[in-house]
Amino acid sequence: NVNQFKVDNTNAKVNIKVEDSERCPRYAGVSISGVKIAPSPDWIQNRLRSIGLSPINNVADITNFVLHELGQPLHAFDADVVNENVVVRTAKDKEKFTTLDEVERELSTEDLMICNDKDAMCIAGVFGGIESGISDKTTNVFLESAYFNPVSVRKSAKRQGLNTDASFRFERGIDPNFTIYALKRAALLIQEIAGGEISSEITDLYPNRIEDFKVDFSIQKCHDLLGEEIPKDKIELIFKVLDINIDSEKDGNYVLNVPAFRVDVQREADIVEEILRIYGYNNIYIPNKVNSSLAYAPKPDKQKVQNLISDLLTSNGFAEIMSNSLTSSKYVDIAKANHIKEEFNVRMLNPLSVDLDVMRQTLLFSGLESITRNQNRKNADLKLYEFGKTYQKFNEGEYNETEFLSIFLTGSKEGDNWYNSNEKVNFYSAKGTLEQVLGRLGILKNYNVKPVKNDLFEDGLQYTIAKKKVADIGWIRKDILKQTDIKNDVYYIEINWNVVLELLVMNKVKYKELAKFPAVKRDLSLLLDKKIKFEEIAQIAKDCDKRLLKEVSLFDVYQGKNLAEDKKSYAVSFILQDEEKTMNDKVINKIMYKIQTSLESKLGAELR
Repeated sequence: NVNQFKVDNTNAKVNIKVEDSERCPRYAGVSISGVKIAPSPDWIQNRLRSIGLSPINNVADITNFVLHELGQPLHAFDADVVNENVVVRTAKDKEKFTTLDEVERELSTEDLMICNDKDAMCIAGVFGGIESGISDKTTNVFLESAYFNPVSVRKSAKRQGLNTDASFRFERGIDPNFTIYALKRAALLIQEIAGGEISSEITDLYPNRIEDFKVDFSIQKCHDLLGEEIPKDKIELIFKVLDINIDSEKDGNYVLNVPAFRVDVQREADIVEEILRIYGYNNIYIPNKVNSSLAYAPKPDKQKVQNLISDLLTSNGFAEIMSNSLTSSKYVDIAKANHIKEEFNVRMLNPLSVDLDVMRQTLLFSGLESITRNQNRKNADLKLYEFGKTYQKFNEGEYNETEFLSIFLTGSKEGDNWYNSNEKVNFYSAKGTLEQVLGRLGILKNYNVKPVKNDLFEDGLQYTIAKKKVADIGWIRKDILKQTDIKNDVYYIEINWNVVLELLVMNKVKYKELAKFPAVKRDLSLLLDKKIKFEEIAQIAKDCDKRLLKEVSLFDVYQGKNLAEDKKSYAVSFILQDEEKTMNDKVINKIMYKIQTSLESKLGAELR
């Protein structure tokens, strides 16, 4: 019971000065003299261990205990280091400070610090300093309880690469009006467990009180959003349970006071969500028939197309990977590519780590990371694919976001088995996969292939359709594989998914009924000059009859014995079909005679 808190003497008064009340709206502290630092009692140690914390000493353990009990971070300083003065100020530019983990850190003028009259003692709301912390020699303690600006704490924590229990709570907003209660609770526990006397009045600097949020709320709006009417008295009971006070009410319209620590409840919709959370989602009646309206569905359906190709690749033994869009800027130097440059990087303002400081410019390296991880776990035979986006910044404020399908093949085709020769995947394995994907999409028509210009490849091909670059395919450069510690060759396909979707819009499927009347096949064995190509024969035949002649194919070629050196023999088949009636011999013979005479006159062909 904090009502038992009392000041024993004022022999250790501490002067507190807050120079930046915006970053530190409230700061409170009290001195405790004559404490004895020792291990905590078993009941505290067991409770801390149950939530994954390691006990340190009685004073430090009490601050951690109260933090998890009440949600208010506290910090205990060695009062002899405080030296009767506490100054809350921002750091000097490039000021050096060693934290409790014995790491010397360089501070920014944006970092809020707790200092004595000379030196910094703690990064406010984040981490304490090694010089001012509680040690076995500590006998006097200055106990801090404060409310720090969430944005300021988050920026400092991310800037320094720290994530502590205190910063976690300050970043998300604690109760600014609970500071003194937590301070008294911790002070009483220290007295009980570590001994000592309260040797100062509580100093509480709180110049501008943080008021509760005022939110307008309408019962009718609540009913509209929930689709169900909740009784008014039930809603008011929920407000009471949540410590939301009714400031005024008229005709179902309320002005509510929401506690200042509920930073996530500042709109009417947030209030409705809180009501629903307590009332119970499962208590809302959902009718069997739901009124709906038809909305425009974009064509093609992007998700359906993606699922179509996912099913295709998965059924062919590929595994889908999903990677973080954040990556390391070091990959730009590894890539050494004209289309991947340092100036194109989209950088994070507050990176989580040096390995996640930019948005990726290519899906290649996230795939190589997966290959490395699998290879290091004795799984080197891989077929992977990923749908994802790349991000680039070209000019100030001009960003580019493109979606790709990346496909990786490496290692053996089928792994080690007694019935195969352990054949490795090769370029043609990858090429077959690419053409299978494009064919399944129905866009592998009139495509062009030329040598690839992608700097990430040793060599490869580029596919274009309708003058649009669709895909690059090739094998990755050896130096990239070496730097990513990959031992096998990696074949990589990069399909521009945005272009694929554009081509699907233009793609028109043509279909016709199955023929009702039979087709007729006729063969000709022709003696020809060696220089004549089959395509010349096919073109002459098609010119003879474009309606009934459906197909011309070559099924045998002979050169050698019994033929002159400058001659060859082609066996050619012709398929004829009339879609409106059954063909008779007279019509068939007429067409075949015309084809034969045309080949004889134009190519000098002879029947064998």
